[in-house]
This record gives sequence, structure tokens and C-alpha cells, in this order.
Amino acid sequence: MAPETGGHSDGRIGEVSLHKCEGGAGSGCDRNRPFHFNMVIDFHAHFYPDKVAAKAVEACAERLPAYADGTRAGLEASMREAGIDLAVCLTVVNAPANSANINAWAVRENRAPFVMTGGFHPDEPDPIATVEAVAAAGLPGIKVHPEFQNFRFDAERLFPVWERCGELGLFVITHVGWDALFDPPYRSGPEALAAFRRRFPELKLILAHLGGMAMWDEVEAHIAGLPVYLDLAMATPEYIGKEQLLRIIRAHGAERILFGTDSPWYGQKKQLDFIRSLPLTPEEQELIFHRNAAGLLAGTY
Repeated sequence: MAPETGGHSDGRIGEVSLHKCEGGAGSGCDRNRPFHFNMVIDFHAHFYPDKVAAKAVEACAERLPAYADGTRAGLEASMREAGIDLAVCLTVVNAPANSANINAWAVRENRAPFVMTGGFHPDEPDPIATVEAVAAAGLPGIKVHPEFQNFRFDAERLFPVWERCGELGLFVITHVGWDALFDPPYRSGPEALAAFRRRFPELKLILAHLGGMAMWDEVEAHIAGLPVYLDLAMATPEYIGKEQLLRIIRAHGAERILFGTDSPWYGQKKQLDFIRSLPLTPEEQELIFHRNAAGLLAGTY
């Protein structure tokens, strides 16, 4: 059995309930999983408003087939099947005029079994005010996507935004590397994010897709070992071999790795089973599947 999580005697880290396996809805005992972690957290998932979910899934289908229907209910069903207790659901602001509406929707949806992120658009008139509103609403972080939002991390006009995120205690999670929906050259990569990390050392930075989707050699050269979190979304057998994945996890340190799936764009159970198949120690698994994420979410859920 994995080691017990430190913190409160009822299984909480800060204000994050870890639902120790003692029965009851949401405890994990009613979920389909053959292991006994206090909690499993998927730190990289998505769903969309019901009225646009089908359209979002259809728009991506040719390049990125979905494993769920893109709705809240669909993600909840996927989590029950996989044995996942909590998902951090990432929102991306798709146009400068849409920040307020998208963030308001995220606040409304910010309830169990989901923790929602907020966002801003790099081209909106006052992105600092937007991230301040995200923090004031109680959301723990923001998601950005350099390809989708057409920006680079060396853009000086955004430096005050990253500084303010750090001051507010918001984490920043970003896409890095190849994306099925975009063509190269890409606006983000491991070397660029390593330079960004050095420029903003106090920022709680999470690099999606193991620090650089399908750029694994560059991740090993530039990212592994830096004080950033890496999530495992799309670090799947279709894209990376077990040997290199394990090598990156060990070089970086399991204490800075977050389990993630990118649902609905990959199967949650499929990814959980793959990561479980790696020769990780019980302590490493406990860190990856819930303790690291619970620490980042402490006091926000």
C-alpha cells in the first residue's frame, strides 16, 4: 500500500479533501480501480458547455478523435470508469473579448469532482485585471496555449502578467510542443520554456505534455531537473516509449510529476493503466497520482 499522505488526520492537505478510502460516494471505494491510493487526481482534463461540446469534439475529430463526448457528464462517467476522484479542468480563452464569459463559466462549474482553471487572452486590453479576477474568484491557476492564442513566452508585453500571477499565487499551466491541431513551426518548446523558467523563477509553472509534446530529447536536454512541474497528458505509448518516459520521470523527480490524461482527447483509464504499468515505486506513484497535485491545490478546493 502507498504511504499515507501527510497533513490532517482526516486525509486533507490544506483544504483539499483526499477522501480516504472509507466508503461513501467519491471516496474512491465506489470507483473501478484495483489499488488503494487515498485519491487519484487527473491534472489535465477538459470539458465544454453542453451547447458547444458536440461542435468542439466534431471540429477536432479529423486530427484528434475524442474518447468522451466533451460534456461535464461525459467526463464524470469517464472518471468513474477509470477510478479517478478529481480532475483539474483546463480552460483556454479563445478570443480577447471572451475572458469574462469563459472565466464566469469556469467559476460556475468549479465544484466536485472538478477544479477549474481560469485564463486570459494575450491580446485582451487588461490581462492583469483578468488574472486578478481569476484569483479573487478562488480559481487556483490559469491555462494558456501559445499555439491557440498566438503568443510566445519571450514577449515582453506579457512579463507583467506572469509577475502578477506569481504574486497572486496562481499556477500557470501551458501547452508545450507539438499539437495535432496546428502545423509547425511551433511557438513553444522545451528550450524556450527553460529560458522562461529562469526569467520567472518564483512562478508556479506547470508544463503540459511532459514538458514538450513529441520533443522528448529536448525535454531531456533542457527541462529535466528544472524546478517546474510536468504533467503526463499525452505521454502515452503512441508517442513515447516506456524507457524514455521512465528516464525523464526519474531525471526530473517524481515529486514534480503530475498525472494527466488530456481527456476527452485520450482515454483516462487507458492512460492510468499505462502509467501504472511503469516500474515506479509505491511512493513515486503516490506522488504522481495525488500528492503533488493536492499540494498545488491546497486551500483552493
